[in-house]
Amino acid sequence: MSVSYNRMLARLSEAFKTQRHFTANAAHEFRTPLAVMQLQLDLYNSTEHPTNDACAQQTICMMTEQNERLSKMVKTLLDMSELQTVARDDEIALDALIEEVLADLEPLAQEKTIHLTAQCDTVTMTGSDILLYRLVYNLVENAIKYNTPGGTVTVGVAMQDKHIRLTVADTGTGIPEELKERVFEPFFRLDKSRSRALGGVGLGLALVREIVNVHGGSISVKDNPDGGTTFEVVF
Repeated sequence: MSVSYNRMLARLSEAFKTQRHFTANAAHEFRTPLAVMQLQLDLYNSTEHPTNDACAQQTICMMTEQNERLSKMVKTLLDMSELQTVARDDEIALDALIEEVLADLEPLAQEKTIHLTAQCDTVTMTGSDILLYRLVYNLVENAIKYNTPGGTVTVGVAMQDKHIRLTVADTGTGIPEELKERVFEPFFRLDKSRSRALGGVGLGLALVREIVNVHGGSISVKDNPDGGTTFEVVF
């Protein structure tokens, strides 16, 4: 490698490091006032206020919802900024991890009338158990939320050509070809009104991609032959 190329890599590395520090510091600063506001709103909502008119009650509800949304966003930003420091030396049985995620999300799936199914070989890998759980959880949760009533979410993992292939397929409305890469951008929303109604903050897939990256993998979006979308992660 040339000296200039090494300098360019060093500058890029420093720029990413500076960006992560800024994001972490900003998120930390936001966390305390948001927590204080949430505490006050919880106290207010825990008691009766018979003198409130409909407009005041609507305003309080809106403030509560938006404060919760901001708190989720700050937590996710902190998670993203701290990914590089998380130990990644756990021996993880991915098939067992997937079963755990599906069990945890079964109540949401029942609420949305979505059928969850696993097609998993016995596969193990070295990484962060916490982060990989979050990766699978986010993908499956999205597949449930953005599915059609009575739809299916199928999660699979297998070894192929010395690589681990993990897939999450839904039977929803699908993602247009020109937007398949953009769904991983922070705060990008395919359907803004629906995302907000479902409580999303626009960082779930961005976090998924970061988790994949720190584990040396790749992620892509494909059409599901049965209709809908398939997210494929390769380690």
